[in-house]
Amino acid sequence: MRLIYALMIVVTLLSFGCSSHVDNAQLVNREASLPSSFQFEAKGLTKVISSSINRKKGTMSTLYGNDQAFQYAHTHADSSYPNGSVLALVTWKQQEDPHWFGANIPGALQSIELVKINATNASYEQFTGAALTQSTNTDTALITKRTRYILDEKPAVTP
Repeated sequence: MRLIYALMIVVTLLSFGCSSHVDNAQLVNREASLPSSFQFEAKGLTKVISSSINRKKGTMSTLYGNDQAFQYAHTHADSSYPNGSVLALVTWKQQEDPHWFGANIPGALQSIELVKINATNASYEQFTGAALTQSTNTDTALITKRTRYILDEKPAVTP
C-alpha cells in the first residue's frame, strides 16, 4: 500500500514539475511578422505556393502568390504564368524554436522578392531588411536569375 501512495506522489510531483504556463503573447513570432506598411494582404498575396529551406545560408522561404498565380501553379507544370500573376518570395533567417526542442522557425525578415507578370515581361523588385527597403540593384544577370528561380518554383502538393 505504501508503494502505491509513493508512486502516486511521484507521478503528481512529476506532472506539476513538467508543466509550465506559457503566456499566449510568447507564442506569436513578432520578429518574423511582415510590416503592415508593405500591405501584403492588400496586394492579394495570401496563397502559399511552396516553401523551402537553405541550410547553408540558414534561411527559410515561403513563396506566396495572388489567386491567379496560385491557380496556375496548381494546374500547370510550366512556369509561363498568365498576365496579372504576382509572386512574392519571403525569406527569413532561421532561429531555434524556444517552445520545441530541435525545431527551427522564421526569425529576422531578410527580404521580399516580387515578380509581376504583365503582357510583355516579368518585372522584379526586391525589398530587404526588417524595414523592407527597396533594392536598387541593377545587375541584370542577377535579376534574371532570381526571376527565373522564383518562376520555376514547383508548388507544394496539397490535399
